[in-house]
Amino acid sequence: MTPPIRKTQFIPEWIDMGPKIPVPRIDWIEDKRLDVCYGDHPLQKYDLYYPENRGEAPLPVVVIVHGGGFVSMNKRDWHMYPGFFALKEGFAMISVNYRLAPKSKYPAAENDLIEAILHIKSHAAEWGLDAERLCLYGTSAGGNLVSIAGLKGHNENAPYAVRAIAALCPLLSFDWIKDAIRENRASFSTRLLFSFVCRKYLGGRASRVADKMSLASAENYIGETIPAFYLQNGTRDPAIDCRDVARFHGLLSEASNASADNLVLDIVEGARHAGGGPDYLEPRNILPILEFFRRQFRTSRNGPGAETPQKGSTLWQG
Repeated sequence: MTPPIRKTQFIPEWIDMGPKIPVPRIDWIEDKRLDVCYGDHPLQKYDLYYPENRGEAPLPVVVIVHGGGFVSMNKRDWHMYPGFFALKEGFAMISVNYRLAPKSKYPAAENDLIEAILHIKSHAAEWGLDAERLCLYGTSAGGNLVSIAGLKGHNENAPYAVRAIAALCPLLSFDWIKDAIRENRASFSTRLLFSFVCRKYLGGRASRVADKMSLASAENYIGETIPAFYLQNGTRDPAIDCRDVARFHGLLSEASNASADNLVLDIVEGARHAGGGPDYLEPRNILPILEFFRRQFRTSRNGPGAETPQKGSTLWQG
């Protein structure tokens, strides 16, 4: 059976279609730093790629955080492919590895992302990057990590605070999934995902890791104000319920600075989970996120709606 991801209209020079699951090529990118260490563990590394015409000005940065249920995938798999569009749009792109479960359980992955951000910022001036224009782009489990790191950094005005977050088909709340299972509202795929991630990542059955479920649920970090947030999810995602993503958007919308400029819910009609089709790898669903990032560079950190809050925007597209 042909993997659905192969239906993507990949740009040929950016991808190796030989393997069953296509693998991005990086040989066409001349200016790069590979396997930059931000810690002592073999997985605590990231790759930095520069756009072809980088110029002299410090570059905005998109940090790609891969998915894989917290247990698999890596910084050079298909999750990094949207970053190639970022390069063409004038961003630098960084793809991050983090420690994986079950060997490294919660909160190892979350801590690693924070450490990676701090490391990137500490070297930004040296490497021609703009530490004040750093954006996170995470998918699935990566969507969980960027959401929590982004919210915590913003709430604490921490050194690892970022300008904007994009979370695609994100696992946002273990608590909400637990409630959906108890109320018999969760799909079979969601039940499997929940049980697997609880055991492998959080370290035990749900009944034994309730405290960790709350700590690893992004809604518990929403404060009075929010960082810029772009949420994208498909209506046919078998694992991540669109209603949870919309619920999370609703909570973000209650922030005093939430506006159509700094908060977007992008529901992609017919799209399944990332990797289950081409949707998250096609320019029609990548370029709006990059434009959203650019929009944040033209506004204050709290967004233009800080004084006159409006409800965040919702996009519907097929």
